[in-house]
Amino acid sequence: MSTYQIDSFDAAAATATLSLDAGLYPIDVVYGAAYALIDRCYVLLDKVDGRLVVHLRGKLPLDVAGLQALSGEFGNELLSQALRRKIVKQNGKIIEEIVTAAISGAAGATLPQDFVTGGGEDDLDFLDDPLGIAVPWEEKFKK
Repeated sequence: MSTYQIDSFDAAAATATLSLDAGLYPIDVVYGAAYALIDRCYVLLDKVDGRLVVHLRGKLPLDVAGLQALSGEFGNELLSQALRRKIVKQNGKIIEEIVTAAISGAAGATLPQDFVTGGGEDDLDFLDDPLGIAVPWEEKFKK
């Protein structure tokens, strides 16, 4: 039996039934592919005789051509999710390092030393107001 098979189309119920080799596609790949299509169809997953059975039912009425297109999109999404899973698995360490660096940078761990120590080179005082910004409204516009 093949790894991916379209079992049936039911235009009256707007349903397509597919079966997949459970050993070929990990369950998280199937979940990802199903999630990508939930805006257009309802997805029911089942397991029969070691194969995953996927029922796709359109949220809008679909004819046989629409069901075939939906089944094809599901197959394409399976491949896409499998490739994403492989890339993440191969590059997981790099992704973790990038995320760690981004989070530590956002937390302030990479500030230049001058900002951390304060430097003490400026003679500014928080009470100085050379532009007159801190003048109360009543004093600035009194009659």
